[in-house]
Amino acid sequence: MKKPAFIFDFDGTIADSLNMGIDLYNNHIAEKLKIKKIALEKVEELKGKNTYKLLNEHNINLIKLPILLYRAKKLMGQRMAEIDIFDGMKEVFFELHNLGFKIGVLTSNNKANVESFFKYHNLETFFDFIYSEKNIFGKDKAIKNLMKIEKLNKIIYVGDETRDIEACKKVGVPIISVGWGFNTNENLKKHKPEYFVNHPNE
Repeated sequence: MKKPAFIFDFDGTIADSLNMGIDLYNNHIAEKLKIKKIALEKVEELKGKNTYKLLNEHNINLIKLPILLYRAKKLMGQRMAEIDIFDGMKEVFFELHNLGFKIGVLTSNNKANVESFFKYHNLETFFDFIYSEKNIFGKDKAIKNLMKIEKLNKIIYVGDETRDIEACKKVGVPIISVGWGFNTNENLKKHKPEYFVNHPNE
């Protein structure tokens, strides 16, 4: 029986990029786009909110969102070496690779940023492909496109957000939700992922 491929989200699942993302947003983007800054003391509270509601509360409309994402990814690209990998994730990739699983990434970040991160952390040999999605609300379509392009019949997705769960349910793909990323454990569990883990060693 053919083994499934493991598809990982990048930011919040592999890369511990939340703090840098908030720093870039607050200090280099928010004022220029006339959008509300993120209160650092409310970060944990914001993790439990729906993406649409979060954007609305910070005055980010569908015109400003692509500009925000473009600027954030461009700025982040200059500082990828400063972003840590979550403890235990390198061991996960090593184990999956040794067991013969195909491993890929589906991200809303730039492919070049991910490649730079992998090079810095010596992870290039573990990954078979990196697929960059353009629309953060179209992950279900991105998953289907990725499977078609890479000729994958069966995958397991690994991600840290509720929108990952929603997308996977739409296309009938099982998901492992991780509890160390951009959403709270409680919020993730409400969306009923097939699997939930608190630490990479699980």
